[in-house]
Amino acid sequence: MPKVSTLPDFLGLQDSDFLVIDRYRNALDAEAPALAHAFYDYLLAHSVTAAIFRDFSPERLDALIQKQAEHVRNLLASRLDEPWRESVKRIGALHHRLGIELSWIAGAYVLYWRHWQKALRAQALASDWPLLQDALIRLLVGDLIIQIEGYTYAARETDADRLSLFDLLMGVLATPRGSDSPRPEELLQQICEALPRKNAGVRLAGYVVSDAMGEALTLEYLAGLPLPALQIPKIAGDPCWEALESGHTVIQSVDDPQAPEWVKALRNRIEEIGFFPFRSEALRGVGLIGVSEKGYFRRVGSAYYDAFAHLGELVLLIRNQSLRDPLTGLPNRTLFLDRLKIARDQTLRHEQLLGVAILDMDGFKQVNDRLGHMAGDYLLQAVVQRLQAQLRAGDTLARIGGDEFGLLLPGLEHLDDLEVICERLLAAIREPLEIEGEAVSISGSLGVTIYPLDDSDASTLIRHADMALYAAKDAGRDQFHLHTLALDEAIQTEVAIHGMVKQALHENRLVLHYQPIVSSAGTVLGVEALIRLNHPEKGLLAPAAFFSALDHPRLARPIGRFVLIEALRQGAIWQEKGLSLLVSLNISTRHLLDARFLEDLQEALARHPGLRPEQIEIEITESAPLHDLPRAQAILNNCHRLGVRIAIDDFGTGNASLTYLQQLPSDTIKIDQSFVRDIIDDPKDLAIVTAVITANRMLGLKVIAEGVEMAEHADLLTKMGCSHLQGYLFSRPIPAEDIPAWIARFRPAPKLGAALPPMDILPPILEGHILRIQKFLRAMRQENPFPSHVLEEDAETYCHLGQWLRGDGARRFGQSPEFAGLLVRHERLHQISRAAKSLLDAGDAEGAMHQGNLLDLENRLLLAELLTLTGKSHERGKTDPQDSA
Repeated sequence: MPKVSTLPDFLGLQDSDFLVIDRYRNALDAEAPALAHAFYDYLLAHSVTAAIFRDFSPERLDALIQKQAEHVRNLLASRLDEPWRESVKRIGALHHRLGIELSWIAGAYVLYWRHWQKALRAQALASDWPLLQDALIRLLVGDLIIQIEGYTYAARETDADRLSLFDLLMGVLATPRGSDSPRPEELLQQICEALPRKNAGVRLAGYVVSDAMGEALTLEYLAGLPLPALQIPKIAGDPCWEALESGHTVIQSVDDPQAPEWVKALRNRIEEIGFFPFRSEALRGVGLIGVSEKGYFRRVGSAYYDAFAHLGELVLLIRNQSLRDPLTGLPNRTLFLDRLKIARDQTLRHEQLLGVAILDMDGFKQVNDRLGHMAGDYLLQAVVQRLQAQLRAGDTLARIGGDEFGLLLPGLEHLDDLEVICERLLAAIREPLEIEGEAVSISGSLGVTIYPLDDSDASTLIRHADMALYAAKDAGRDQFHLHTLALDEAIQTEVAIHGMVKQALHENRLVLHYQPIVSSAGTVLGVEALIRLNHPEKGLLAPAAFFSALDHPRLARPIGRFVLIEALRQGAIWQEKGLSLLVSLNISTRHLLDARFLEDLQEALARHPGLRPEQIEIEITESAPLHDLPRAQAILNNCHRLGVRIAIDDFGTGNASLTYLQQLPSDTIKIDQSFVRDIIDDPKDLAIVTAVITANRMLGLKVIAEGVEMAEHADLLTKMGCSHLQGYLFSRPIPAEDIPAWIARFRPAPKLGAALPPMDILPPILEGHILRIQKFLRAMRQENPFPSHVLEEDAETYCHLGQWLRGDGARRFGQSPEFAGLLVRHERLHQISRAAKSLLDAGDAEGAMHQGNLLDLENRLLLAELLTLTGKSHERGKTDPQDSA
């Protein structure tokens, strides 16, 4: 029987060759550590191989060097027997998986030989050297052959893995698409089922799908290893979430200490997991591939699994098409219900409120019937764009029927937030739209329920919102209705109030009463118009009974127009009777900011040309401009240009009093009665009222104290410098026809004994004025910038002293002959300043400084005259303090 040929036989290695190697084994073994270090120095010196070891710790590298030295010793003793060949094959396969090319492996054997040759030349006998040299070379060649055998086996295995994956994916994609073809999600499921079955390295395969609202990922499908229901929470560093959000593949080892717990729980069953993300529009997915060996994805190439991701994108695209309305691109009812379930769970975790709404377009059918389906489609698309522009990030708008839409409004902190959003949506629908040259107007009705106040499942929440929608339609449309029982009663009450006011408008049952405003000197300044509702059963109702209707979207302007027209009509009647009264009237927030407000005001003024615009004062509550301060500022500036006066009502009760005082064009400040009522007993109220009066006197503004009910109030307010008073001490609101008789019999309230003269606010104003003059003179010498309100046109009206002169100064000293001279001299200061600046700009520095000297002289004269005038007033005040009021 012929002898079986072995690798040593093939290489010509005989016993004599191994004997000569054994003879020098001790010397060769002694060189093993040095050879191992040289071997790794060789690998780490080249970027291609160094990259494999870049994440290895020093300790791990030392262990590899020791293992390499042991391998060298074992190679010398192996005689290339069968056990040795099996171990070296495994090493060759490992090198393939690590990505080390064959050329680098061969280079390492050259390194072996060079090191041995250098070490043995001095030790080997001359007679042994040729035989030893030949034996070692054959031994190295044999070991290299074995490594190549293991390497190529692993390469064939890798190619087989790649081919099987390719065949598997192509097989799924080649499935005929017909009536019996699988649903989109079934395509991915087929891949997941086949991967562990046809690829020995894959132990599990599955995928998750989430939309933008998801905060936890749930496996949609999993094949291979049986696992309990797995939910992946959104935590920092989770590889699945990282792949989902970054859009990049992530490979995670289960032995990584930083791996999340759900990954570590797979230890001993798989070695690493690949996460392959895919997405289409709002839907996002991740494929999970768990494998049984470390380095699998490096060996096979993770790019081969990109096909899984591409197919996932195709599946999501198909799913998106099945979950989206083709006309508007919005989620359909199915996707809306899915998102509602997710939002419902999130709401509980975040302890917030979730609004679930059904919206229906009022009048859409008529437009569709009259102008055709194309016009109807255009209308739907236009309204959807408007609605989406009003929604917040995270809100969902879905089309669940013809002209019916679903809304998810998560993250509500307060119920007021819901009302703001609903009003905004309804206003967007209400805006006219041009279709085929025709202005088309529709409205919307909204039914809303609030989770968890309405603690129902998703389907029931939709049904409750639908019920609320019909209630909104029954109540008159163009509004929203809440299903929540406790709120439902309140909304029903509001609906009844709004209906009552609407009917009163229609039947001319709104009336105005007027409350007089008197000066602290004892004269009647004017009246404030206050609305009343004449109810057929309850009689005359004050605004508190229908307050919510005054700023209602559909009622604010009709009520505001009524007040404008009626108040100005009455003012004109009094004017004809010789009563020149200031008529103050309240304007709601919504009417003020309405684009048509100025038209309404101009129309009312035009009806009564004999009534001067400055006899009209518009009162805005402090909260009125808060929604859009720049717009309010522009509108009120236009009112000023018409000559109409502006008053800020309820001053101090809002949260931006000083901002309004600074930025809004106002003539009058009305101190709210809540501060006035207790000024005698409450030091805080006294301090607040004093501060408001002082600040507004310095600004030259008229100050009206509301809620004056006792003579003590009037006396104290007068001494504080408050210019005007209003309250029950003088009169309750009365009908217009009673005003002339009331004025005829009005007498000022009696003074309560001797008192101190009014507070003097002039000193700080004069200090500021003097400093501004000095700053101007330094600016002439180019030592600092020019102060504002000195050189501008009409600057004399807006500077510190100018505001006092036209306001508090005029009220106190306007009847004095010397006061007119003060105004002229103050105006001359600004004329001289402008002349000085013109000379300076023209390069005439000497002429400019001459004008500066004139300015300084003129200012000294002004101060002397002003102090003389105020000194005389003070002397008069000692004999009769009330004269200076």
